[in-house]
Amino acid sequence: EGPSQRVTEGQGHQAYARGGVVPTKVFQRTDKAYPMLRYPWADARAALEALAVDRPDQEAVQVTYVNPETGKDAENILGFYALMLRPGQTLRLPARSPAQVFHVIEGAVQAHIVERQFTLAEADTCCAPGYEAVTLTNLNADQPAFVFIADESPLHRKLGVYENRG
Repeated sequence: EGPSQRVTEGQGHQAYARGGVVPTKVFQRTDKAYPMLRYPWADARAALEALAVDRPDQEAVQVTYVNPETGKDAENILGFYALMLRPGQTLRLPARSPAQVFHVIEGAVQAHIVERQFTLAEADTCCAPGYEAVTLTNLNADQPAFVFIADESPLHRKLGVYENRG
């Protein structure tokens, strides 16, 4: 007998409304390497918003684009992520081995990269070299900001050179 499990209030099912299920044709699953080539932004945005509501204490509200059949990265070489910065939030991303590309989908973001500040509006893109921490700040105090991130972490993991230096 151990202590009772602590129950945390929330709507976890909303963050995973369609996760964990894949279409099958009479018990046969696809063997395509990339069964899903289009990832609608509306779905990623809805997942981020649901995650933010369900886990208000979680510092980073981020989702990873994955192959729905395998759960692995959506592509073999590139990793893709969507990040939501809460209103006025500043988030320090860890120094990792892959370089990163940041693209602002909605909102206004300030990126601090290697002693430089970049102010990004919707549709702006910037990049950061590998092994550098990045700090992102949502410049809007009343609206979230949404950022799409791409990096080479899947390739780095395959080559055995991936590092997260915190």
